[in-house]
Amino acid sequence: MNQDLTTAISAARAGGDALKARAGDLGAIRIKSSRLDMVTDADVASGVAVCSAIAERLEGARFVVEEPEVYALAGVDAGSLDDPSVWVIDPIDGTTSFVHGFPCYSVSVALLSDGVPVVGVVYNVPAEELVAASVGGGTTLNGVSTACTDTAAISESLIMTGFPYDREAMLRRQLAIFSEVMRTVHGIRRDGSAAVDCCHVATGRADAFWEFGLQAWDTAAGVVALRESGAVVTDHDGGEWTPQTRHIVAANPVLHAELLELIQRVSRP
Repeated sequence: MNQDLTTAISAARAGGDALKARAGDLGAIRIKSSRLDMVTDADVASGVAVCSAIAERLEGARFVVEEPEVYALAGVDAGSLDDPSVWVIDPIDGTTSFVHGFPCYSVSVALLSDGVPVVGVVYNVPAEELVAASVGGGTTLNGVSTACTDTAAISESLIMTGFPYDREAMLRRQLAIFSEVMRTVHGIRRDGSAAVDCCHVATGRADAFWEFGLQAWDTAAGVVALRESGAVVTDHDGGEWTPQTRHIVAANPVLHAELLELIQRVSRP
């Protein structure tokens, strides 16, 4: 196992330990972009734990963290998605679930090299499941190698999705697609953590995932796991995923084109 992956695993577990210590004791809850977009003291504590664990091992590491107050508290340098090397951290992916005690939220840790995710770890804390991946090293779930499914028909598939904070035009678009997909597939699941949703596809528990309005910290780690599991991951136009991608479509190689076509057809004016 390479050093960066080992570092990411240790950091994700440190963040998870911070969340476990604060489960049931949320502290202050603050609102960011809307009443639906929350941040808790636990988000910040997890971010500090993750960044500190990486900084202790890698001098000069730079970070992009969802919660900006983490930089000063952890004593680390804020970076940019354009940096040659940068760690991209989501201290809690699924804060709404954490606040309500719903047992699905994760710590997401990714390393980007020249804009390409090369290491990704997603720690689903309540489930005690850690998905780890690195370029050329495959994807594992709690140390066991995994792969995406080979389901050949979208009518036989199970698909993951989520809903955006934007409850206007983007939500209307999502609901139109949701309705069409629901008529086509075996089922749709929504658990509130895009990072975990990516990993459901990467570990073969689901066949595909799509969502709109995401950020790099939501998906960067999951993208490594998806690619290393054999899945295809793009933006909603079929272009390659980049750290600037807001809308993601991921699936096994057989289903991806069919799901992408459905999304694009329903999305047309």
